[in-house]
Amino acid sequence: MDEQKTLVSIIVRTKDRPKLLKRALQSIAGQTYRPIEVVLVNDGETIADLIPFEAMMPDISLRYLENNHRGRTAAANLGLTKSEGVFVGFLDDDDVFYHDHVSTLVYFLKSSDYRVAYTESYFVHSEYDPESRCIVQTQKYPAKTMDFSRETLLFYNYIPFMCLMFERSVLENVKGFDEKFDMCEDWDLTIRVSKNFPFQHISKITAEYHIWSRDFQSIQKNDHLLVYRRKIYQKHVNQFSPEMISAFIFNGYWANLKYLEDRIHTLDSVIAKKEEEIQEIQREKQGLEKESELLQAENERIEKEYSQLEGYVRGNTIKFPKRLKSILKSFLRG
Repeated sequence: MDEQKTLVSIIVRTKDRPKLLKRALQSIAGQTYRPIEVVLVNDGETIADLIPFEAMMPDISLRYLENNHRGRTAAANLGLTKSEGVFVGFLDDDDVFYHDHVSTLVYFLKSSDYRVAYTESYFVHSEYDPESRCIVQTQKYPAKTMDFSRETLLFYNYIPFMCLMFERSVLENVKGFDEKFDMCEDWDLTIRVSKNFPFQHISKITAEYHIWSRDFQSIQKNDHLLVYRRKIYQKHVNQFSPEMISAFIFNGYWANLKYLEDRIHTLDSVIAKKEEEIQEIQREKQGLEKESELLQAENERIEKEYSQLEGYVRGNTIKFPKRLKSILKSFLRG
């Protein structure tokens, strides 16, 4: 495939959050890779003016679609159907890509036999601040992840969907999203895709997944999430064989713990090295402070001697020759 002609489609689902949508689209506009097309699927009130969005992405094709309030899963399928890229990624309106997200995934897929790959993300927690009347960030940390394990994926969804990129044929192979799922549709899709296609994990953070405080999430929504998690297990229960469970425990779950332990060990080593550097800087600082104190004391001694000498000269307590007295006075006066 010609690198300059490999179109990437980013499907963006949105619903009545124009400020967040603007931020998401700006993150796509900032991608170093081209060509990109954005397929914007609106499941809320009609967006009357697209000019501001088009203006921020002058070299990116923007295709706008109305989903007529049919829900997030139908929106994803509509965007997939209308997109034309060789590779396909997804970005919901409250999340963002870093500038190298698309290039990292596309360049890997084009240089390998893999047809699905995923990067890593930060989890960003936000909440509403009543004093400033703004949404503020409260926490930011790397999302827990691991190398690909289909056994683990069956038990829990550990891959943020925005971090994935698919070759189009892979999504066509599974006929897109199952619209029986109003939630967890991404998890269901990745389970079905993983049955025939392995995923490659790229250990690099290229995105932010935003998690909103409970103020923005109704109890009903949380209850629905539990319902759809159960539906996932019910739909794929035939895959939970003793072999699969054993593989999850010994190759997936424990491998994940080992991966996290290795990352913690690496971070601990980095922290220890930085602490040594800080201690060395502190020792150098203490040495400079001590040297400064000695210089200050020496300066005070010299000034005292000069003062005494000047007093002797001015009071004629010592009979200096006239020529020497003149030289000393000039020297002491600087």
